Amino acid sequence: MITNLINENLICLNLQATTKEDVFIELIDVLHAQGRVSDKQQFLADIHAREELGNTGFEDGVALPHAKSAAVCEPAVAIGISRSGIEYGAEDGLPSKLFFMIASPDGGANHHIEVLAELSSKLIEDGFIDASCKRRTKKKHWVCYWKNQKWLTPRWRIKVC
Repeated sequence: MITNLINENLICLNLQATTKEDVFIELIDVLHAQGRVSDKQQFLADIHAREELGNTGFEDGVALPHAKSAAVCEPAVAIGISRSGIEYGAEDGLPSKLFFMIASPDGGANHHIEVLAELSSKLIEDGFIDASCKRRTKKKHWVCYWKNQKWLTPRWRIKVC
């Protein structure tokens, strides 16, 4: 499912954000630019409402901000990587470096639940988080890497999308 919600234009390999709020804004801008979110302010408000229910920063430098929103035109996942890390309020107290912003339409299927489950299974695999944070290659290759699920081997570079 997640590979259907990501494309190379939804990936930011070098976030400029320095705060949690900046991460939200930068990734929402990515979603908006790709026509996945129609109203940036509404989606930001929905992300904030979700964060009030519980922080979406987790251990090992990962954060999963997500929301169901009427502002979402099409389900999507925007991915961002911060090279220096951002204080996000993660459970382990460490800065977050790998961000997956999940945008799901309000009132529709529970895409965000399926995506969260799929991401959770990937995040516990040995090497996935480190390999993801170290990627400095073209976005298209990173998408191929995801689609072919070859995060433990460099062979993904020869795959053709």
